[in-house]
Formats: sequence, C-alpha cells, structure tokens
Amino acid sequence: MTLSTLLGRRVIRHGIAWLLVVANISLIIWRDPAHAEEGLRSSAVLLMVAALTIYTHFWLLTHLMERRRYALYALATVATLLAGGALLNLFDEVVQIKVIDPHGQTSSTAYLYGHAVGNILLAVSLSTVARYVRRGIVSHFQMQQLRALQLETELSLLKAQVNQHFLFNTLNNLYGLSLAAPDQMPEALLQLAGLMRYQLDSSRQSTVTVGTEAEYLANYIGLEKLRLRDNTTVEFTADLPHPDQPLAPLLLLPLVENCFKHAIGPGGENTIRIHLTQTDTGLTLHTGNSIPPHFRPAPSGLGLPTLRARLAQFYPGTRHRLAIEASETFYTANLQLVL
Repeated sequence: MTLSTLLGRRVIRHGIAWLLVVANISLIIWRDPAHAEEGLRSSAVLLMVAALTIYTHFWLLTHLMERRRYALYALATVATLLAGGALLNLFDEVVQIKVIDPHGQTSSTAYLYGHAVGNILLAVSLSTVARYVRRGIVSHFQMQQLRALQLETELSLLKAQVNQHFLFNTLNNLYGLSLAAPDQMPEALLQLAGLMRYQLDSSRQSTVTVGTEAEYLANYIGLEKLRLRDNTTVEFTADLPHPDQPLAPLLLLPLVENCFKHAIGPGGENTIRIHLTQTDTGLTLHTGNSIPPHFRPAPSGLGLPTLRARLAQFYPGTRHRLAIEASETFYTANLQLVL
C-alpha cells in the first residue's frame, strides 16, 4: 500500500467521523431555533479548536508516548490542553463568540477558562479512546490473518515432511524387495507410482474423502506385502458406511507404516492387524503388530511427531484421541477422530 493510498483512506475515515460529529451537533442546535445562529458560530469555533488540539495530541502520541518519552509527552499534553483552553477563552472574551458559556450565565474568568480546558480534555480523551479502540480492532484482525498464514505455512511443511518420510520408507522397502524377490519389482514400481501420484494430488488439497484414503491405505499395504515372507500375517479391514465424509489427507499412513516397520522379524510368526471403522460422526483406526524377539527400535523419526502435529492442526482438542500401548511382544495404536 502506497503512502498516498494510506493517507487517502485516513482522510476519508476522519472526514466521516467529523461529519457524524457535525450532524449530531446540528441536531442539538436546531432544537433551539432562537439561538441557532449563535449556536452554529460557537460550535464551529469549538470544533476548529478541538480538531487542532486533537491532531496535535495525536502527533504527541506517535512521536513521544509511543517512543517511550513519557515525561516529555506528559508536559506537552498538559501544554496542549492549556493552550486549547486559552484559545477557546480568547474567542469567548475577545472575539465575543460565546463558545464556553453561550447564554452568558457567568462572568468568572477562572470558571470560563477551567470549563474551556475541560471541554478540550473531553474531546482529546474521546478521540484518544477511539484511536486505540480502532487500533485494537485492526490489530486483532491482523493477528488473525497472520495466524491463518502461519497455520497454512505449517501445514505445507507438515505435508512436505509426510511426503519425504513416506518416500524414504518405501524406497527402503523396495531395496529389500529387490534382494528378496527381484521379479516382483516391476509391479512394485507401478504401485509406487500410483501411490506417489495420490500423494502429489492430495498434498494440494485441504481434505480428501474417507473412501479415497482407505483405498490409498489398501494400495500401500499391497505394496508392503510384496516383500513379506510367509511367516507374516496381515489383516486389513475397512468398514466405511459413509465413504464420502471429508478427511485430512495422509493422516492415517504413519500408524500403518509403523506396523510394517516394527513387526517384521526373520524368524517366528509376525502379525499385523489394521482395522478402519466409521460411524456417522467419527472414524477409528486401530493398528496392532507383533514385536519380534530381541527387537531394538530405531530412534524415533518424523512419523509420530508429524502425525501429532497434523492432528493438532486439523482436529484440535477433543476432536482427536491417539492412544499407543507397547509391551515386549505387541504394539497397538488407536486413533479416534471426530469428523
């Protein structure tokens, strides 16, 4: 926004405010037609002096108080109020425009001057309150805009982390598959291409549907099963009566990834259970996997921390519940979402 545009908006805003003040004073004056002409003159002088002191005080606020020069600001403000009162008193006594006491009910100079300073103080106080109320409202909306922009940026970063984390894990799986069953690599690469296409498409959207996310999970599980040995049993069920309900994309994948990351051992029976169920208002993902003997988990990566961050963004507070339990032989995770 250019300086001329900013000044133009300020002039229009202040002009509207002064028009409202003038209109209100005019209504009061025309209730007493016998003194209308005198009232118009005195009101015009009062508004002129009030405007001069108000804008002088605005300058003091900007250049002294807001720069923490409090003592100088206090002295300058008192001087401005006294000068404004003196100017009103000058019009009242010298120019004979009865601004302070239009009906001439008192002749005390001290009273008139004190009354004039009081009028100026009231005008300055009201204008200062209006200035900072407006600033507070504007600051509130600006903070909301900044917060929305920050959330959007954080979500973009989280989605990028999800994509990178998924690709890293999948390439590791394909490496293992190339050693164990190289003849299955072409099919695995095709499946990976489909999954990556979905990743790219969903990362541009704020929501997908429960049905498409479940299909994505099924394809991912199919890709993982290509590298598994016969000693691993995988159970996957999806009970989705409302597949068109919206869902944040790629939110369920980290828990499913962990099953295949931690459950696969060279000997013994390995078990992976993944159950996705839906109600009218919620979605539950329950995962469980056996832990091979002598298993030593790798240091925690981005999976669960990123998941928790995304849950806080998309389903804050009581809209989500993530419970994880681990024993020496079995690991379970239960994610509940309020859609």
